[in-house]
Amino acid sequence: MRNARTRVAAIAAMLSTMVSGSARAACWSDAAVSAAQVRDLETMLMVSTLRCRIAGRNMLGEYNRLIEKSRPALTAVNDTLRAHFAEGVSARAGLDAYDRYVTAIANRYGGGAAGLDCKDIASILSAANAEGGSAKGLARLARDAGVEPVLGGKRCPKAIAAR
Repeated sequence: MRNARTRVAAIAAMLSTMVSGSARAACWSDAAVSAAQVRDLETMLMVSTLRCRIAGRNMLGEYNRLIEKSRPALTAVNDTLRAHFAEGVSARAGLDAYDRYVTAIANRYGGGAAGLDCKDIASILSAANAEGGSAKGLARLARDAGVEPVLGGKRCPKAIAAR
């Protein structure tokens, strides 16, 4: 009986450590939040471009230019998000979580971007292209456009430097 209690206590402690480790890994760093904003912006523009094309406003060429110019920045954004979702889990579980996350973004914009019409999307797309592929520029544009990604977790605590 005592041995069973000891094993149960050890398993509970191990699970507690795993859960608290996962909770720490699941927090969103500033870099991950910025990456999520850019990914959200890019997905909003992609889905909206397709929706607007169906509605008779074809911006596909301008969207494709954005992707071509911004490929290095967008790749870095996706790498940051993949790393975020891989923290504390297996590579496969991290990739699955990332895939669910980006699918959820696309699904969220499937019905349109709240409060934005095709003219607004064209304006944001033009501003995104004007950033010339800059990751910082796209992040600033995402913040200025009010892009609020659904993070599904807490922000990481800010580290305060001591003197």
